Amino acid sequence: MVKVVRSIAVSAFLLFPALLHAGEKPTMAPLCAGCHQPEAGVLMGTLDNISYKADTLQLDLVSHKEIVRFDDSTKVKNVASMEELKIYKNRAFTVNFVMKKGEKLATAITRFDVLKALKAEEKIDKAGLKKLMAEKKNLVIVDARPVPRYDEGHIPGAIVMPAAAFDKQIDKLPKDKSTPLVFYCVGGCSSPLSGVKAKSLGYTDVKVYVGGMPDWVKSEYTVITPSHLKNGLAQGTPHVLIDTRSRTVAEQGHITGALSLELEKSRLSFPRQKNAPIIFYGDRSAEAAATVVAWGYSGVKTLPLTYAQWQAAGNPVATGPLGATIAYVPKPKPGTVSPEEFTKLGGTIPADTDVIDVRYGDEYAAGHVPGAKNFPLEDMAEHTAEITKGRKLILYCDTGMRAEMAYNILQDKGYTAVRFLDGTLKFEKNGSFGITTD
Repeated sequence: MVKVVRSIAVSAFLLFPALLHAGEKPTMAPLCAGCHQPEAGVLMGTLDNISYKADTLQLDLVSHKEIVRFDDSTKVKNVASMEELKIYKNRAFTVNFVMKKGEKLATAITRFDVLKALKAEEKIDKAGLKKLMAEKKNLVIVDARPVPRYDEGHIPGAIVMPAAAFDKQIDKLPKDKSTPLVFYCVGGCSSPLSGVKAKSLGYTDVKVYVGGMPDWVKSEYTVITPSHLKNGLAQGTPHVLIDTRSRTVAEQGHITGALSLELEKSRLSFPRQKNAPIIFYGDRSAEAAATVVAWGYSGVKTLPLTYAQWQAAGNPVATGPLGATIAYVPKPKPGTVSPEEFTKLGGTIPADTDVIDVRYGDEYAAGHVPGAKNFPLEDMAEHTAEITKGRKLILYCDTGMRAEMAYNILQDKGYTAVRFLDGTLKFEKNGSFGITTD
């Protein structure tokens, strides 16, 4: 069951990592530490991935990822069945576990469901939120997620008050306690807990957008902060930046790296990754963003500054012709091997490298990389004695999911030269294979 603590010292939350013994990893995500105490045999974080083939799930604790096995005896709470867990990826969970043969085996998997504590009239869906945004000029929308998540994209007009630091930012709330407030997060516990705290302060019109950001981006664009875009430009973070002003005007001055496109004519050149960050600025940015959202993209954003404001703030600008071709290449996950490098393994595996297939034996038998060893994910912990430290290791499966989990298991056991293929791998009867990536 979810235990809600009504008040907690923020200092305890900030010092949580220091409470651990040297060398120990946190057993919960930082946000969870705002309301919970560490317990033996308990993990708290978000569901990062789940493999029903290997009866294994991956929990994201921000500082690291935990791999946990489950079996027919594992109980699930606040979900209808084990199969339903996949619906709640990126949502908060508590996992009770025991150690068995050197692995964590889940005895119970519980989805945080703080929303159950709210009355029906305290919840709001996307249609209801948009109605309030149109009708109530004094509406205050509060993003309860961490600041970096807010910076990369938030609901238009929202302010940020991370749930973990709510008590230190009360001055951001309006003085008039009859002002309508709507809190949101990722559909987890942050917004309900913030809503409860706001009510305890005397605010009388408090609602929680239950779908949160995952629901919003299905059919709406978000707003990126100027500082986040500036940092992205400096770090070379992959994105698509489009100036919606006329090309003639844009050539006189534009944000560095911006493109000038006619949307409909350029539609087929947009990234195939539907979550690619596509950022618009200019006098027609909202209209352009809405168009691209309608094409099925979920990473569409607008910049809340005019070009003149961006330039006046000393941000990077350029003059002259703008690019007219989208060339988006997503940043690979940490620890991944490129499809190009992996493809070469089908010919010859380097002498200092071991390629490991983490699928079941029958999957391996049906087709595998020539020379690859087969250590199924579910038995990985038992096979580490057969895997040589110091050699380069490349892991693969059929989708990348089990390979990533095996990667985290081996990293946790001290293997440093390990990488995995993050892509879908399909073998043909003749032993050849093809790779596709999202």
